[in-house]
Order: sequence, then C-alpha cells, then structure tokens
Amino acid sequence: MHTLLAVGRRMANRLRAPSVTDDTAPADVHSLTRYVNRDAIQARTGPGSGHAAIGQLFYLDRGVNLREDGGWVLLRLRYRSASGLPAGTTAWIPKACTSPCSPLATI
Repeated sequence: MHTLLAVGRRMANRLRAPSVTDDTAPADVHSLTRYVNRDAIQARTGPGSGHAAIGQLFYLDRGVNLREDGGWVLLRLRYRSASGLPAGTTAWIPKACTSPCSPLATI
C-alpha cells in the first residue's frame, strides 16, 4: 500500500502545472492561442505582404501568439499545419485572419 501511494504522489507531481514566476507573464495563457478563421492564408517571414511566403495555413490551424506588429501576429504552430508546415514553425499572418481559442480548444 505504501508503494502505491508513493507512485501516486510521483505521478501527481509530474502532472502538476509548472508555476509561473515571470511578472510579465499574462494572467490568461489561453488568450495567447489563436486559430486561423479563413479557408487559406499565406504564412510569411515578416509582418506584411512584402515579406516572403513560407507556406499556407488553413482553417483551424492554430498556434501561440508570440508578438503583434501593425495588424499582424507572429504565431508558433502548436501542431503540424494542414499544409504540412511542422509544429514549432513561426509565421506572420494577418491578425484579422485569426480568432482567439477558447480554453477547451487549446487542449
């Protein structure tokens, strides 16, 4: 019985969310996740249509909003995109082509 409790405690500690100690961290982490709300948009290397396209993002592709600049957002893809861009790719897209994810959608 003692061993079973110890294993349970170790598993609970692994599942516990990491604490945030950075004072600049946002209170609502879920508001940082955005999804594409259009059929297809160009993912770019910089904020603006004058920057090179690196691929396309499609409806419901999503990522973490790292930065904003003049109506554009820099997203880091959470998953492989529908067009095949790998998870972790960063791309600039128009903010108007995205919507914030609800907390349940970020799981």
